[in-house]
Amino acid sequence: MEVKFVAVFILLLIVGVGIVSFFTLQHTSSSSSPNSSATSAIHTSSTSKAVSSSSFPSSISVSNTSEILLYNSGGTFTVLGHYQSDSAYSMAEAYTPDASIMVSPFVWNMKSADGYVNMTYDGPTLNVVVNMTNFHKITPSIDVNGYPGIMYGQECWFPFAGHTVESPLLELPAPVESLPQTESCLSYSLWLKDGSIDDFSYDIWMSQDPNTTYLKFPDVEIMIWLYHQEEITSKYFVNEGNFTVQGIVNGTPENLTFAVYVLPHTGSGDGWIGVYYVSQQEMEGKVTVPLTTMVQSSFPFMEKIFHNLDENSYYLDGIQVGMEFNNDSVGTSLMGYSLYNWTIQVQ
Repeated sequence: MEVKFVAVFILLLIVGVGIVSFFTLQHTSSSSSPNSSATSAIHTSSTSKAVSSSSFPSSISVSNTSEILLYNSGGTFTVLGHYQSDSAYSMAEAYTPDASIMVSPFVWNMKSADGYVNMTYDGPTLNVVVNMTNFHKITPSIDVNGYPGIMYGQECWFPFAGHTVESPLLELPAPVESLPQTESCLSYSLWLKDGSIDDFSYDIWMSQDPNTTYLKFPDVEIMIWLYHQEEITSKYFVNEGNFTVQGIVNGTPENLTFAVYVLPHTGSGDGWIGVYYVSQQEMEGKVTVPLTTMVQSSFPFMEKIFHNLDENSYYLDGIQVGMEFNNDSVGTSLMGYSLYNWTIQVQ
């Protein structure tokens, strides 16, 4: 009997020690487990939405010494453009691995309308949906309702009136004459049900005073239409011929040909100069163009009209990417795009 008692006592002692050891190991494991770290990282990412520039670190690390990554690196957030809420020019700032970008629906020609422009960053992908009816324009003769898109650089004028966090590889504003060679790559898709996609494009701005708050002659707007349903037919645009440049479309190097138009004055007699590169093919997917080459090559076209323009007096201020859109005959627009990635390679 005494032997049995001792045996039972020893067995209970062993079990007790095992239980204590198990809970000790579990506590240590949970405090340093990979799953716990992953949960923390996901939480941090989901809360790093459109925050103020003052909370962004003063210095940023460059993820690649020759490439600027311009996709959202935070969580999911939405910017709405809506007539009833007076948010046609609403803005947000998204932080990328290397910089930041401004986001705006920029429905600049809306007098009144029902519906919305929804710009949602779902992780790195920007999904834009235009769903508007009964659209009435401020200027009915202009076949553009707005330009929902993003901006990198500095634009001290309406609507952004500010600057992004910039990569040290391409700090804007920068003198045009001393720009590094850059290639810009966009990965995107488009869809359309009602209305028309005027263009999916770059909208690039140059000025002689990078701190100007009001655009006028001889400031310059360069648009590069990668895809378009609108054709330039206005008598105010001067067709200056074609421009062919090496690009890459969906992994294949190609000679890309653009018709080049110059608009001497935009909007009024003292309006800024417009240069339009209009692609001769409708490009969609992953498209790379030599951005610096196209910016600097715009000057010979402008100098055919304005002989005294001097490239050395201009700054490259900001680069926008977006979609100009228009409604159908009954005022309806239903369309959109997804921008999966934007990178700028700097040589």
